[in-house]
Amino acid sequence: MSVGGGNQQGGSTHPLKIFASIFISFIGAGVLGLPFAFKEAGIIEGAIIMSFVGVISVKAMLLIIDCKYQILEKRKSKKGYGNSSSVDEDGLTRSKAEVTDLLKGEGALVIRVKDPPMLQTSDLTYGDVGYEALGHTGRFLVDLAIVVSQTGFCCAYLIFISENLSDYFKGMRIGHWLLILLPPLCLLTLLRHLSSLSISSLMAQCSNLMAFAVVFWFDFEHLNNIEIHPKNMSVRGFPFFLAIAIYCYEGAGMILSLESSLAVEVRHKFRKFFITTMCIVTTLYISFGACGYLSFGPETNQIITLNLPKGQSIDFSMIVKSFLCIALYCTYPVMMFPVMKILERYTITDADKNYLKGNILRACMVLCTGVVVLMIPNFANLMALVGASCCTLLAFILPGIFHLRIFSQSLSLSQKVTDWSLIAIGVIGTLIGTIDAINRLYSNESTERPALTISTLTTTVANATSSVLSTTTTTTISSTTLSSVVNNVTKALKNPGLH
Repeated sequence: MSVGGGNQQGGSTHPLKIFASIFISFIGAGVLGLPFAFKEAGIIEGAIIMSFVGVISVKAMLLIIDCKYQILEKRKSKKGYGNSSSVDEDGLTRSKAEVTDLLKGEGALVIRVKDPPMLQTSDLTYGDVGYEALGHTGRFLVDLAIVVSQTGFCCAYLIFISENLSDYFKGMRIGHWLLILLPPLCLLTLLRHLSSLSISSLMAQCSNLMAFAVVFWFDFEHLNNIEIHPKNMSVRGFPFFLAIAIYCYEGAGMILSLESSLAVEVRHKFRKFFITTMCIVTTLYISFGACGYLSFGPETNQIITLNLPKGQSIDFSMIVKSFLCIALYCTYPVMMFPVMKILERYTITDADKNYLKGNILRACMVLCTGVVVLMIPNFANLMALVGASCCTLLAFILPGIFHLRIFSQSLSLSQKVTDWSLIAIGVIGTLIGTIDAINRLYSNESTERPALTISTLTTTVANATSSVLSTTTTTTISSTTLSSVVNNVTKALKNPGLH
């Protein structure tokens, strides 16, 4: 499904098609981590946080649309609506821009690239809104957040694929799978036009929907056969769940593209369609996460598909994992497309002509995702880290700042309070979510590698010494005994974290 930029002659008019465009844009891999998030936070707390984040996320995204029309109104009053050129703050006239419609995994993302053709005045990007609000700094902040968040999504995809494949091939580790997965992805990211990835995107959407349907069906089927393990509230799980919820709802980068995909005559109804669809999406998020947690209780994994049992005749677990692995693998090059365009714009002169440098940059970015996965091989924690650090910036902080700047002369007190509240929520969410995600990453490393304490080392050396003394009282120390003692001490010293 491709969500295109708006134009005066075309666009979606049918309510079902509009609903499908918005719905698919927000149903992605992040849903698979929701059951584990409910396990960490609890049923009641999780439902409250998810609803709260949903409300403020929708409000923030609609503020971006308000900013768009305020900018267009200002341009219309200054130089006439029909003029396609625009004057920058530094006095330069911009009459060309290329808008590339990009699928953001399950949605759309629009960015500005070099050497563009004529831009319709109704087609503004998130970066354009940032430029109007804060100049080049605003555009840079949007681009930076998009690059980091999109790259983080791709890393999460690689972790998901590797872990699920390793569940069936026990001898393979994540590093082995990366050696297999990354080379074809390097080739796919060399494609310069999004239309070349349309088949990949379609396969991803179909596979996603099939897999989620099967998981949902299994949750309800399994719910009646097991003991429920409800956790109502958990303060410790609050930062983690908040970051995961923001990750799932982050759609600021594609909201303008979704709105522009409607035909002009029905575009005024977008708010109604969007709010209705997001209510359904929120209900689905809560239901999926709660049912997944209630089905498996304390045994809920970070990726819910790892909880699915391996069947004897029809292996639904294999079917679901296959669908999702195909979906995310096909989504990877689509997600990296805006990253490549933004990086090329900042680092390469005439990127459309200098293919060699562009190819090297693309290959390096794919390899970077592999390195990140090796450093942070944890799906849920990586989701939380990306959600807390970048998604809060795109979803809450920047919309509030942009709205304050663009409507600076006409905001009521309640509107100012709303904007400042969004900024405050974003900053607080960034701080507590990032700190919690980093702590979880550190605790996971400590769990995998037990720390060596002074008492442990003392006990080990004492046991070794006792062994030597008892041996020397009866006979000469043999080479085997010495080797055993040396090995015991060496194993103790190899454990990291001497305190």
